[in-house]
Amino acid sequence: MKHEIIIIGAGLTGLTIAYLLHKKGVKATIIESRDRVGGRIYTLKTETHSNLELGATWFGNKHTNLKHLLDELNIGYFQQYQEGESALVFNTMVPPHLFVTNPNNEKSYRIKNGSKAIVDSLSKAILGSIILNQKIKQISDKGSYLELTSTNGYVYRANNVIITMPQKLLLSQILFKPELPLELVKTMKSTHTWMGDSIKFVLSYKTPFWREAGKSGMVISQIGAVTEVYDHSNYQKNEFALMGFVNQNLRSYSKEDRKSKIIEYLSKYISLEVQNYMDYKEKDWSLDNSTLTKEESDRVSIHPEYGNPVFNKKFMNDKLYIAGTETSKLFGGYMEGAVSSAIYTLSDL
Repeated sequence: MKHEIIIIGAGLTGLTIAYLLHKKGVKATIIESRDRVGGRIYTLKTETHSNLELGATWFGNKHTNLKHLLDELNIGYFQQYQEGESALVFNTMVPPHLFVTNPNNEKSYRIKNGSKAIVDSLSKAILGSIILNQKIKQISDKGSYLELTSTNGYVYRANNVIITMPQKLLLSQILFKPELPLELVKTMKSTHTWMGDSIKFVLSYKTPFWREAGKSGMVISQIGAVTEVYDHSNYQKNEFALMGFVNQNLRSYSKEDRKSKIIEYLSKYISLEVQNYMDYKEKDWSLDNSTLTKEESDRVSIHPEYGNPVFNKKFMNDKLYIAGTETSKLFGGYMEGAVSSAIYTLSDL
């Protein structure tokens, strides 16, 4: 069986492309290596909380393509809580700088019922054309079509293939026959994988004790166990949590030791009540082999500039497209970048 379009990767870019094609009456098949959809959108449900974000979380008013998609899918969103006193930590030897966020600052938003709400809605809309637990190892140009071979022996054929997985990862996992152009290969090798070097954590609580004490729950730190922490309570205001990013220097620690360092740090800069948590969850994205290569995970990168023009080209005789948030010049590395990449790719298909 030959497919008209195969999309590799069921993250936000891949799902959005499939959804937009479905609206045009074109069916696309998505092949995903994970056992779930969403990619770097990862909303966790626990016994105590419904929607804890360990992946993509925020967006702003400038992210117009994402907001339009949310509105079209009838998915609500709410403003990130920032009321009250916040702390900026420059040095552990001196008190933190305390401040109150200017209400006129640019607003950040979160998706009601978790970022997975957009993933679930898109998946439902494209009606069962997603194949999970399939990792593509080779793509060959057969002239009038491309042939894809999976690691467990399945062979797929398609008139067009759109790869939405992180660029370094696709180079390490997929063999191309013939080889891709050197310019593209060099660019993909130098493209940092968004979220790949992050460790995110969530501490859940029975009550928002920081709010009750007039604090926002926000801590921005240049040192110590965490780099950023924010209120992560839900929009219904009946599930309460703090979520943030772990200092990468703690990557070599055990999960328990990392948790202890985080709680000790937040006890100092938020409240001793931090210690009365209900649950602790974390995700080290560098250990996710559907996000990062082992070689890449050994190195720490800074947030780069995305959207190299080479990604706008088509390859393998105009049958192969490269997409994803890192390929978007517009808000690359954000959910907006993923949606923008999907829209651009579809315009060129």
